[in-house]
Amino acid sequence: MLASLLLVGCSDEAAESQSIESVKETTPSAFELLNPELGASAKEIALGYVEKIGIDLIQAGIEIEKFQSSIIMLTGQTNNENLTLSKQAWLDAHSAYELTTLHRYFATQLLGEQDSLALMQLQYQINHWPIIPGYIDYVDGYPDSGIVHDINVNLDADSLREQHGAFDISEATLGFHVIEFLLWGYDTDAVARPAADFNAVLKLTPDETESGYSLEQLSNNRRRLFLSIATNTLVEDFRALQSLWLAEEPSIRERVESTSGTELIVILADSMSAMLTEELLLRSLYPMLNGNFTESIQSPYSRSTQNAVSSQLSGLERLLLERQTENGTTLDIVFSAISDEFSEFFYQNFDASKACLVLLYSNRESDSADTMNERETEIVECINLLTNIIDYNDRLKFDLTN
Repeated sequence: MLASLLLVGCSDEAAESQSIESVKETTPSAFELLNPELGASAKEIALGYVEKIGIDLIQAGIEIEKFQSSIIMLTGQTNNENLTLSKQAWLDAHSAYELTTLHRYFATQLLGEQDSLALMQLQYQINHWPIIPGYIDYVDGYPDSGIVHDINVNLDADSLREQHGAFDISEATLGFHVIEFLLWGYDTDAVARPAADFNAVLKLTPDETESGYSLEQLSNNRRRLFLSIATNTLVEDFRALQSLWLAEEPSIRERVESTSGTELIVILADSMSAMLTEELLLRSLYPMLNGNFTESIQSPYSRSTQNAVSSQLSGLERLLLERQTENGTTLDIVFSAISDEFSEFFYQNFDASKACLVLLYSNRESDSADTMNERETEIVECINLLTNIIDYNDRLKFDLTN
């Protein structure tokens, strides 16, 4: 391409501008010229990571389908034991899904714009938070609130999809956290969702008959139906996400093959920084520091935010330490060869931040006026530790490209 451009008299600047993608893909960087083995290792690790994404999505799909089976059991035979089993299955499925969080940040850097938007839309349908619980079902002081009690709202998959975020992004009717609220109920020690809320009502009372109700309109029966539809829709949306990945995986592998090791290192580092920034700093810790505790907690009803965060961080740690080349090189070794600060300080901050976040979210429900100052100190500590991790990633990229 450069040769033909020069033959027709284009300037060197124009040729360079028009062929920047070709140069990026075919010309080794200074780093790769000095460290050819590390550059090759980065590409091998990235290709292995693409394969791992598919495997993790399969495992998450298995856990989500197990959860679906538990809901069928709960609605078929409603009792405390089956409600407990459904709650545990939700926790397992949600943790498996959160383990794929980093994968999505990596994928959006390699997918085209249309597919990236489709991926983000599916993420919104599968795992949006925070939600407005009173939009779904009763909450303290409002025993008849929510779609469960609004007989004017049809309960079917199409209707729930139309209602999802129709007027406000937090007015969710789909996804893990809507189901979480249906299973656990409002987050208070005094009132837990009883299994009796899911008992099928097979006969109208005289008052209900006189008022013109049908069995389908009774709150228990609508709640059971809502739970089943939301669960089935979750499975459908996750399968759509898997299908998107399977359809694009070959082209993603081609992009990785044609991208320099240097660029792949930057993409992987950027994926980690973006996940930490978006999922933890912007969505949770900064709002929490500003006193917005309601919208800063991912899983308040099951009190399992610490599980989700642990899964997200585990995904990052596995990418650094578990993906190995044939000669045993990991991404951690590649990063450490580029930046002495990464090898010396990254894991100190990573381990400390993991402990800080788990403690912070585990103790979240004990917040009170007496503990707010202490809680603020913990939040600031977690923010500082995460910011340090992101800074080490940024310095790594600086060392790599200078």
